[in-house]
Amino acid sequence: LLIKCGTKLQVQLHRSLLTDPVQIVKNDRNIKIGDGQRDEEPIAPFRYLSRLPKLPDTMTSAPECAISFDHNSHGVFYAGQHFTGTVDIDLPKAKKVKGISLKVTGLASVLWTEYHGTGATIAFQAREDFLKHTMDLVRSETDEPIMMEPGRQVYKFALQLPSNLPTSFEGDYGYIRYTVRVLFERPWKFDQSYKIAFTVVNTLNLNTVSPPLNLPVVQEHTKHFYCGPCRSKPLTINVMIPMTGYVPGQFLLVQVDISNGSNKHIAEVKLKLRRRVRYSSTTPYEQTRTVYNTLAKFQCNGVDAKRSAAFERRFLVPSEPPTRSDTIIRLEYFVEVTAKVTGMAYSPEIRIPITIGTVPLMNITQKQQRASIVEAHMTTATSMPHKLFHGSLQSLIIPHTFEKSAGRIDVNIQDDDECPSLGTVPFSPRYPMYHFDTDNKLVQQSAVLPEKNDKKPTADR
Repeated sequence: LLIKCGTKLQVQLHRSLLTDPVQIVKNDRNIKIGDGQRDEEPIAPFRYLSRLPKLPDTMTSAPECAISFDHNSHGVFYAGQHFTGTVDIDLPKAKKVKGISLKVTGLASVLWTEYHGTGATIAFQAREDFLKHTMDLVRSETDEPIMMEPGRQVYKFALQLPSNLPTSFEGDYGYIRYTVRVLFERPWKFDQSYKIAFTVVNTLNLNTVSPPLNLPVVQEHTKHFYCGPCRSKPLTINVMIPMTGYVPGQFLLVQVDISNGSNKHIAEVKLKLRRRVRYSSTTPYEQTRTVYNTLAKFQCNGVDAKRSAAFERRFLVPSEPPTRSDTIIRLEYFVEVTAKVTGMAYSPEIRIPITIGTVPLMNITQKQQRASIVEAHMTTATSMPHKLFHGSLQSLIIPHTFEKSAGRIDVNIQDDDECPSLGTVPFSPRYPMYHFDTDNKLVQQSAVLPEKNDKKPTADR
C-alpha cells in the first residue's frame, strides 16, 4: 500500500490484520490510524505490511499442467485431420483426486444485449455444439478417491477431428472455438482445470465452388442529378475485378472507371475490402446483429464535373477465415467502392461479393502452372510439417504459413460457466497464408510478406 505524503487520509484496519508487527518506513509526517472513535498513538507513514495474507493451500499445492500438440506448436489443424498431444502434469505434493479427465470441445456461441425503451435489457444468445470428446487420464474404479504421489506424470491423447467442423473465429459478439481442457476432479473441493485453445480450418477449395470464381466481374452504377425539371448527364461508375475467389496472401486488383457527365464534383473515391459478420440468436427469439469490418482501404482523388478518371489499386488479402454461411456466425467478404459527391448526402456505392478460401484457384494466370502451386512449401516458424497432412489432405495445396488475423488481439478463453481455471493461454486463431507476387503467381519459397494496406481492421457496427 503506497500513501503519498501530505495527503489527508483516515484508515480503518481490523485488529486481526495487525497481529504481526508492521514494518514502518520513516518520514517527517505522521498519519493517525484508528477506528474513528478514539485516537491511537500516531505512527509514521507506512508503505506496506511486512506480512501478506497467506495463499490458500489450494493455490500453493496446485499442480502444474502443460498441454501440447505433437509436431504442431501453434495448434492449427484441418477439419478431418488426426492429431496427437501430450498432457504433462507435475504434482508438488500428494494429491487426492476422483479422477483426471481430458475434454476436447468445439462450439459456436453468440451473445449480445439490446436496450429497449421500457428500460429492459434483452440478452440475445445462441449456441451450437460441434465437438465433444472426453477421455479419462486417471479414474478411480471405486467411489474412493485416488492418492496421487508427487512428481511428474505424462499422458498421451489422440483424436480424429470430424470433417464438417467450421473454421475457428473470434468476433465482437461471438466465437467458433475449439479447446482442450484437463479437469482435476477433487473430493469435497472445487474442481481445478487447465485449458488451451486450438485452431480448426475447414477447407474451402475455390476450384470446386459453383458458379466458377475465376471469371471477371464488372458492375456499373449510373446516377442522374436533378435541378427542378432539368436532369443532368449521368455519373457512371464501373468497377471491375478479374475474379471473385481469393486466398489470404493473394492480391486483389480493383479497377474503377468514372465518367462524371454531371455538374457535381466528386470529392473523393474510396476503395475498401470489407468483411460482414452476421450473428444469429435463437433465444429469446431469432434476431440478427451485423458487424462490418474494413480490412484494407485506399482513398483516391476526386473527379471534377464533366471529367473522367480511372483508378487501379491492389489489395493484399489478409489472414482471414474462409467464407461461411451455415452456422450462427456467417462470414462474408466484398469489395466496396464509394464516390463522395460534394454537397450531397447520397454517395454512389458499388459492392462486389468475393469468396475467401483456403485453396487457391489453379488458373489464376495463363503463365501459372499447376506445379508451381503444388510444390509450394513451408519454411517459416509458423509452418506445419508435411507429415501432419493425412489421407485426402495430401492432395491439398499446402500454405506457406499460418498467421493470426491482422489487428486482432488474443482473447481470454475462460467461460463463465466453468470452474475456476488455474491455467489458460490467451488465444487468437491462425489461418492459411500464401505468398504471391504482384502478378498473383505463387512464390515457391517463403519470403517476407508485402506490407498490408491497413495495420488494423476497423469496425462499423
